[in-house]
This record gives sequence, C-alpha cells and structure tokens, in this order.
Amino acid sequence: MVINRKNIWSLSWPLIIANFTIPLVGLTDTIIMGHMPESTYIAAIALGGIVFNFMYAGLNFLRMGTTGIVSQKLGAKDFDEVFLSLLRPLFIALLIGIVLFLSKEFLFNLSVYFLTPDEKLQKLYKEYLFVRMIGLPAGLLNIVFLGWFFGMQKTRSVMTQLITINVVNVIFSLYLAVILDYGIFGVALGSVLAQFSGLFISIIIFSYSLKKLNLITLNFKKFKNLLRFLKLFSISKDLFIRTMLMVSVQAYVIKKAGLIGVDELATIEILLVIFSLSSYSLDAFAHSAESCVGVSIGSQNKRNIYKAIRITTEFALFFSIIIGIVLYLLEFYLISFFTDITALQNLTFELWGLVVITPFISMLAFQLDGIFIGSTLAREMRNCIIFSSLIFFIILEYWFESNLDLKGLYSCFLLFLISRGIFLTMYLPRVFNLVKLDRV
Repeated sequence: MVINRKNIWSLSWPLIIANFTIPLVGLTDTIIMGHMPESTYIAAIALGGIVFNFMYAGLNFLRMGTTGIVSQKLGAKDFDEVFLSLLRPLFIALLIGIVLFLSKEFLFNLSVYFLTPDEKLQKLYKEYLFVRMIGLPAGLLNIVFLGWFFGMQKTRSVMTQLITINVVNVIFSLYLAVILDYGIFGVALGSVLAQFSGLFISIIIFSYSLKKLNLITLNFKKFKNLLRFLKLFSISKDLFIRTMLMVSVQAYVIKKAGLIGVDELATIEILLVIFSLSSYSLDAFAHSAESCVGVSIGSQNKRNIYKAIRITTEFALFFSIIIGIVLYLLEFYLISFFTDITALQNLTFELWGLVVITPFISMLAFQLDGIFIGSTLAREMRNCIIFSSLIFFIILEYWFESNLDLKGLYSCFLLFLISRGIFLTMYLPRVFNLVKLDRV
C-alpha cells in the first residue's frame, strides 16, 4: 500500500462527508425539541442521548476491535480471517442487542437513579428510550459492519452506510415529529427506522464485497476458534473500559449541568451536539489512520506507519483550525438555528469562546485514538483515559466544589480532552515497536 497525501485524502474525504451526517441526528432532534414551548423537551432528549451514548459508545469496541484486527489481517493477506473477523463480532453484537432490548425497564430505572431527572422529564424520557431500544440490535450490527468496512479501507462503503442511516433518520424524524405532530415519539421512531435501513444497506454492500475475496477454501470451523474470540475480547475489554470512562465524563457533565438548572442542561446539550459536529468531521482522519496504520503493521512496514501518522495528523490539524474559524464567524446564526428560547441563547453566547477553540484542543486526542486502534494497543488507550478521567473528576469536585457554573463545567471537559492527547503522545513509541523490520 502506498502512503501519500493523495491516497490519504481519497480515504478521508468520503469519511468527512459520512461522519458529518452522524451528528445530524442529534442536531435534528435538538433543533426540533429546541423549538418546543419548554426546555423540558430538549432536556429529555439530552437524557436519552447520554444513555444511548453509553450503550453505543460503550459497545463501540465491537467496531474498533474489528477495524484493528481486519486491517492487520488484510495487510497479512489472510483473507479467511478477514471474513471470519466480521462474523465473530456480528454474533456477539446480536446477542448483546437482544439482551439489552429485553432489559429496557431495568435500564430506565438505573438511568433515572443515576441521572435523577424530575418526574416531568421522566415521562418524556421513558417514551423516547423505549421506542429507540427497538432499533438497538440493528444499530449494534451496523457498527460491526462499519468496523469491517474501515478495516478493508472501503471508505465509500462507510459513507454509503452512514449517510443512509443519518439521512433516513433526519427525514423520518422531521416527518413524524413535525408534520404528523408525534413529538418526541416521532423523533425516536425515526431513529429506529434509520437503523434498520442502515442494516439493509450494509448487508447489500457486504455481499458485493464478499465476491472479491478469495474464499474458495474457507473453513468455517475456524469461526469457533476460541483464541480468535479471546483476542477480540482481550482488545474489547480494554476498549470497553476506555469508552465507558469517556462516556461517563460526558454523562457527568450532563448530570452536573442538570443540577445547576434545566436551562443549563438544555444548553450543555446544544454545546455537546456542536462538539459532535466538529469531532465527527475530524474523526475522518483518525479513521484513515486506523486503517493505514493497521495495514502497515500487518505488512511490517515501519516507514509507512510514520507516513500514515504524519499525513493524517497534518490534515486533521488543518481542518480543526478551519472548523474553529467557521464557528467563530457563524456564532449568531448557529445559536439562533439551534433554539429560539432566549435563556438558552444567552447561556450559549456566554460560552461560545470555548466552543470555538474546542476543535483544535480535541484534535490530538481523536487522531491518536485512531492510531492506537489501528495498532490494537487497547491497554494504552485504557490507561490514558483512566488518568484523564481522574484529573477531570478531581478538579471538578475539589477545585470548584459548590461554586460550579456552566463555564467551569465546560472548561473541565476541555481539560479532559487535552489530557487524553498528552497521555497518548507519551505512549506513541510503542506503535513503532510493533514492527521489527522496516520493509519498503
């Protein structure tokens, strides 16, 4: 595989387009609820969103583990394992999805216990949660397919899947919630229809990709290879801890904002949606790094590892600056677009300076995540998130104590992002140590 700017860009531009559609779901839901008569609607979406973030992000090890393993098997030209490394996580994802759906009442009670919403919020939140749970098994299967597409460097397939899911979600959410006036039920049902649409498209794309693999001698007995399952779980265990801690930080931000006030909770939801818009765009280069670094390790090419890291990071840095400039220039229009509630607009205006610098601050953490996922160095990622989370919680609880406001809360979140990048940088030499020889 040739690593240069042209090839990196050819991998990345479909991901920029695809990833930019991901936060459109949260964006659409937030905008629809943000123009309801009360802040409670958008606050209910915030609660539901953080619970699904826990489930999808917490189980995103199925995607990340699949990408790392598949890209390395592709580099080693082990096509049997390229195929079987999809089937194993698909099987696991389906089981987990069914179990979680059957446990939706327990999940609701557990989340209410930890997030402590008032009774008015609970009713709206429960309706949103229970409807969206119907699409969870399909959603988990989708993220496994996504991981396989990343590992195979099929970024246009990634683009097709993500655009399908998110455009269908936006269209049906608007139609059901606004035109048919189903409100929060319509927004949730739109998400369910989108996940099943994405699964249908993923299966079609995979069936075409399968024809191009040389699987004439495939031995399905390898599917039950316990060591292969254990490798996935070994990677997944650390990635699960890493991701759950990362989502816990966002959940704690939501919880703390809710304790300050309902308007503050609604405002932090707007800020997190804007954060997701920029982070998913920057993730395009992290995903390119995942694939290129993984293939380079599989083919034992240290020079390509260095080039993949350098070029993808240059692109990410450039785009983080561009995104920050766009946020600065469109401040008034973006805030008005999100909500017409004066209290929420005023709170968002106060924090906009921090919002503008967020893409630049978060870029390094996202980029290094991609590099370490491609290297399957999950333990290092876990360690870094543990250190960063401790710093976040200690400063939030012991520095601010009872004087916490929304600006302090969001500043702590930014500190968490900075810490992740710094700690991951310290582990970077281990990526190069995975290759003993430098093949050209």
